[in-house]
Amino acid sequence: MLELVAIRHGETTLNAAGRLTGQLDPLLTARGREQAAALAPIVAGDFDLRLHSGTRRAADTLRIACDAAGLHGVELIADPRWRERSFGALEGEPSSLWTQPADLDAAPPGGESYRALGLRVLAALDALAAAGTPRRVLLCAHSGVLRMLAAIAADAHDAAAILGPSTGNGQALELTYAAPAIPRFLASSVPAS
Repeated sequence: MLELVAIRHGETTLNAAGRLTGQLDPLLTARGREQAAALAPIVAGDFDLRLHSGTRRAADTLRIACDAAGLHGVELIADPRWRERSFGALEGEPSSLWTQPADLDAAPPGGESYRALGLRVLAALDALAAAGTPRRVLLCAHSGVLRMLAAIAADAHDAAAILGPSTGNGQALELTYAAPAIPRFLASSVPAS
């Protein structure tokens, strides 16, 4: 069984400007660094692994939080499977230019669909769970990833579970994951092969 505590990175310059970030890698703002430091009580827990997506914003958030918790030099492992969804040609553009329809296969021009993100997150989650012994993992990732994790944890029935409000910058989500399976919201409309 896997216990996962997922935190969203602190506010970035693009978040503050209301722009789509996706695979871009902006710096944390002063507020984002404060949000990261405020995560110290969460990251101070007993974890078998401390992971981040490999982006600067996630790595910096986790490092600042660990330092604030007195965990200087603790190992932080980068895993790009936890990166944010790609917004393709819209990355860096105002967030008002993209509204996600209730269709898991819809994607911004040149970007990644929620189905592709969901399957990527599920594969990463399954790999952590398959590693064996009960484990407690801390992950610093992104809004889309946390949306997927919440929908997987809830065994959501449809895409509506991922279209609601996102986890705020510097906020946490806790879940327990026991058995690899395709969640209903992904399985309900898997394209035929």
